[in-house]
Amino acid sequence: MFFGKIVNIFLMLMGVMIMQLLCGCSVLYNGAPSDHFDGSRFFNKEPDHNFWDEVKWLWQMDTVEWPEYIEDDPQPKPESYVGDGKLKVTYINHATVLIQVDSLNILTDPIWSEYAGPFSWFSPKRIRKPGVDLNDLPKIDFILISHDHYDHLDLKTLEQLLKKHHPVILAGLGIKELLEDEGFDNVYELDWWNEYKINSSETKFIFVPSLHGSGRTLFGGNRTLWGGFVIQSKSGNIYFAGDTGYGNFLDSLKKKFSDFRLTILPVGNYEKRWFMKTQHMNPEDAVKTHRLLNSRQSIGIHYATFAEHPEQAVDAHEKDLKSALVKYNMPDSSFLILRFGEGLFVE
Repeated sequence: MFFGKIVNIFLMLMGVMIMQLLCGCSVLYNGAPSDHFDGSRFFNKEPDHNFWDEVKWLWQMDTVEWPEYIEDDPQPKPESYVGDGKLKVTYINHATVLIQVDSLNILTDPIWSEYAGPFSWFSPKRIRKPGVDLNDLPKIDFILISHDHYDHLDLKTLEQLLKKHHPVILAGLGIKELLEDEGFDNVYELDWWNEYKINSSETKFIFVPSLHGSGRTLFGGNRTLWGGFVIQSKSGNIYFAGDTGYGNFLDSLKKKFSDFRLTILPVGNYEKRWFMKTQHMNPEDAVKTHRLLNSRQSIGIHYATFAEHPEQAVDAHEKDLKSALVKYNMPDSSFLILRFGEGLFVE
């Protein structure tokens, strides 16, 4: 067992190093230092893990078996648009959701690829297909990218979407250069609390802090900025958290935005807790966030799509969410786990 763990850690580190050599260095953001950028790398304002913590996590990793494949029931295709005052959210897979509000179609962290990574031999494989076929999407106006990890920034998917829809892409600092190097245009990058306003409507997007990290290579960590998005519209506030742990930054969101009509929060891939708590919320963290932000409706994301070092059962998030809702005396309807491809009109 001891020898096996050593081999597994060695192979994982070697695989990442090979990815580094083949993929090249992460894009550097050449901006002025700030309270979350030291002139070279971005950083969280709260305590984070170091390299040896990651080695310890790999050493302690005890994965559980997931199904090889899950077949989901087909769902109705999304509407072309929803009218003013209406809000619909459709869960597609992982952190990919379709937000339809005030005649706008917004897609988050889109991934339709079979693998969440550059190489099939080293990348997590999906265990179910996306809940909406790529060809069944309505016209996409905006794409929101929370950070540059492969399961959230998938270049193959973006290439297909841009050819067909040519949307505006909004992302954190440094990602514009990464995407433009790949031939993408119409990309706007934002620092935390920067806004992008649509001139023809009252809707604006605010890039907000999160507790996470970035990097697509071994030595390229935290060279681009991670975050979530608040969508302010005349139909109410919407919060897409992306990948994040539960942190003090949420108090800033509470102070700036009094309430939310919809919050979209991660509820998966949260063990081992001592390590993942600075990266991913667990269901109880997500319920606490729902309460803190005075959200009318929450849905969960980031679960049961890719077998990424699973240290909890494929359906653990559902059971743990039910327990958290009972603990905080909240109705099940206030925080939902949608089926893949299922749409929900938010009142």
